[in-house]
Amino acid sequence: NWMDGFSPNLNKHLHVGHFSNFVLAKAFKSLGVCYSTVSIYGDTLEGDVKKEDAILALKKYQTEFDFSPDKEFMASEMKYNGDLLVDGTGKYEGTKVFEIGDEKEVGIKSSGQTSYFYQDMALAETLDAPTLYLTGKEQNNHFNHLKKLFNGIEHIGLGLVKVSGKKMSSRDGNVLFIDDFIEQVKEKFDGDMKLIYNVFAGFILKSNPEVDKSINLDLIDNPKNSAGLYISYAMARLYSAGCELKHNGKLDSLYLNFCEFKSKVNLKPNILFEGLVEHCKEINSLYMSHNIKNNPENKAIFEALLSDLLYGCSLLGLFEVKKV
Repeated sequence: NWMDGFSPNLNKHLHVGHFSNFVLAKAFKSLGVCYSTVSIYGDTLEGDVKKEDAILALKKYQTEFDFSPDKEFMASEMKYNGDLLVDGTGKYEGTKVFEIGDEKEVGIKSSGQTSYFYQDMALAETLDAPTLYLTGKEQNNHFNHLKKLFNGIEHIGLGLVKVSGKKMSSRDGNVLFIDDFIEQVKEKFDGDMKLIYNVFAGFILKSNPEVDKSINLDLIDNPKNSAGLYISYAMARLYSAGCELKHNGKLDSLYLNFCEFKSKVNLKPNILFEGLVEHCKEINSLYMSHNIKNNPENKAIFEALLSDLLYGCSLLGLFEVKKV
């Protein structure tokens, strides 16, 4: 099966809302929810950014944070070949539409431009396989229509990403771009991009994908309030105490195994993430009373705990970090 989890438009700079989609898409793929990923990049609208520059920025993030789709398409190149597209009548005169029961979706506008619905119809036809879509919840109706025309379509409507509790808006001038976010926090985390990713991802993965998220820049470097930092801190603490950063390819903890299972079945990576936070609380509690140095028995205990932490992080697309 397929997943379309990160298909941004190329006519504008990528902001932290896009980054949130990226984090969730990587987590879903890492959990094994899908076998392959696909992206349709929006290139049919004019904007502030040249298409070539937007693609360069996109590839930079994909390389930096180690997640790229298995198949990529440009929206302008998508072609629907089925027989469900008909000439519009009445208020739809001059367009071509898809009829879904008593409702209609414009496929080709009077300008000749294809709509998002047309592009998703073309993708569904091309893939011809069960596909999970991760997009903003404002597109729920769009995908409800798509489901009626293609079997195997599943959609999760993602919550908004707010910055310090406020909804981002171009009109209000409070959109936080990914580059600006990284620049603001880079000094706090010694320019460690893997740590920055974990910290940001913590604000996204700690909640159900469908609820709104808030990135709190004032608390981002406080492990008590920044769950991604807290997990990274536990990892780095054990490494600095002499434990090896490696996992054995499975979860030994029954609790974490159950969390992984529930995350995958319910399509909620936050369940495993919350489990890892609890796991780190156990690590940090034991660390206070059990010396690792010159104590092979204690070291073996912590390395087993660290192995589960590292593997659990890998299942959510999080990085190993050695220093915080």
